[in-house]
Amino acid sequence: MKKSLILLIIGAVIALSLFFFIKAWLSTKPEYRFGADRAAVIKEIELLSRLETASFTIDKIIEAGTDYDNLRQFLFGDKLLLIANGKVIAGFDLSTMQTQDFSGSGASIAINLPAPKIFDVILDNSQTKVFDRDQGLLTKGNINLEAEARQQAETAIREAACQGGILEEASKNAKQQIEVILRSAGFDNITIVIPAGSCN
Repeated sequence: MKKSLILLIIGAVIALSLFFFIKAWLSTKPEYRFGADRAAVIKEIELLSRLETASFTIDKIIEAGTDYDNLRQFLFGDKLLLIANGKVIAGFDLSTMQTQDFSGSGASIAINLPAPKIFDVILDNSQTKVFDRDQGLLTKGNINLEAEARQQAETAIREAACQGGILEEASKNAKQQIEVILRSAGFDNITIVIPAGSCN
């Protein structure tokens, strides 16, 4: 009887130890490995003839999600608030220029630049975050909602840069920079013509 009781206690201790071990093992967060050792394939090499003359850094709050009535929103709604930070870069594509865009003689020179354009809208991933997410009681939400909000943020940041005069700033800076270079090269009479740019 004593022996059976001892064996029962030992069995219970082993079972409890095994239970807590398995529970701890299952609750351990998985470790993810990110491998960058596979071969990279260069798909395209592009000659860049860009003169970047202006950049704006812009913060934008984006609200995205469903727009239901109160009851449906409570049950099936999905909304998020994204705080986005992005940089807009503008300048000139010099690859479009031809020899007829340059003229002059002696200490005089005239240059016709192409219209300024927006080159890039780049979201700063370290500064762009979902501030709040509110999902309905009976939904798992739209898995693509954050990606769609980020696309919307890029568009909104581009528009904000355009409204803030980034193309005009790019033209002004280009004139100043090119004039400094040309004056240091010995030109005294400098004419730089820049047509108005369009954000479309």
